[in-house]
Amino acid sequence: MSRFHLFSLVALLLLATSCSKDDGNPVDEPMLKGVITEYNDFGAAFLDITEADMTAAGFTLGDVISITIEDTTIVMPYYDGFYNRNGEYVCVAYPTSPTIRFTANNIGLPSKLMGLEDHSVTIRMQEKGGSLDVQKAMSMTYSYDRDNYPDISDAAFANARAAIAGNIPSGVLHRSSSPFNNDINRSFYVSQYLDDVQVKTVLDLNDTEEDMLGYIDMPPYSRTLWEGGNVIICTLKTDPTADDYNEKLIAALKVLPTHPAPYVVHCMEGKDRTGYVCALLEGLCGATYDEIVADYLVTYNNYYGITPATDADVCNALVSLRLNTCLMFYAGIDDELQLPRVDFATAFADYLLTHGMTRQELDALIQALTTAP
Repeated sequence: MSRFHLFSLVALLLLATSCSKDDGNPVDEPMLKGVITEYNDFGAAFLDITEADMTAAGFTLGDVISITIEDTTIVMPYYDGFYNRNGEYVCVAYPTSPTIRFTANNIGLPSKLMGLEDHSVTIRMQEKGGSLDVQKAMSMTYSYDRDNYPDISDAAFANARAAIAGNIPSGVLHRSSSPFNNDINRSFYVSQYLDDVQVKTVLDLNDTEEDMLGYIDMPPYSRTLWEGGNVIICTLKTDPTADDYNEKLIAALKVLPTHPAPYVVHCMEGKDRTGYVCALLEGLCGATYDEIVADYLVTYNNYYGITPATDADVCNALVSLRLNTCLMFYAGIDDELQLPRVDFATAFADYLLTHGMTRQELDALIQALTTAP
């Protein structure tokens, strides 16, 4: 069982405990007491405790803690962002908030933990650094300056590459950061890559048509693609389980085979939305779990210089928390340990067929992705 599922299981049980030093807690210190001051509209409880208070008491980001309110104790990770799955409990020292909060991610606290303003809480340590790998993985930063990446190619700096997995031959499918939006200083490098490999069709997961019209300094080859009517706009958020995400994506995938290869899929960074869509296409075309994971992690080497060989725990956390959540959804399973044994071609085809794609449209998509240009 993964650490993430363990957090969820423990939290959902809402274990009732006392607060004495003999209550069986594995670690009695550090400990910090406070009160709930307010709730926000999303069902998160704010405490009168700051990140500085947590640090002074001995807690650091990446620890696993428990929060006790009256007779209820919940175990959760302590992060500076919402770095876990929907419904899992988390305590967050958000950078723009003066105090910490705790909640069940994206769904809010249950009714029994609402309306408890001014009630006291006790925070205890459960596992020092027990989720530090997730904290490190999800809070990494990268540079916009090309000079800070002297050891990689322009294409790698642009996070641009061929997606070759399963039965997808070389030269058909590519992925990248945005060739249109230069906010992260990569679009001109992407555009050059697309020109070099002569991409003919763009699946754009980032922009609206209004956005596209506002890019005054669009790189030359990117503008050629846009003005030639070769950009399929499919503006997505980052939650692959959302209904509107999949409705938009499937509509775009129906159109893709009517345009010529080579194709490129991109969002802003070419990381999550691009990673999820490429994973779907790769799996549909017969890629194994290992192939999908390997392609997904190349992005993190390009941006942050990490690999499974050098940063195994961080890479495992990224795959488990981000990629596996997507793969499980499309495969219709709830245990990530099953993923290496999934027949993705069958599972992903079933998903597309049950969400609005016809057999003819599915066959056309697979043929477009598996036929050399």
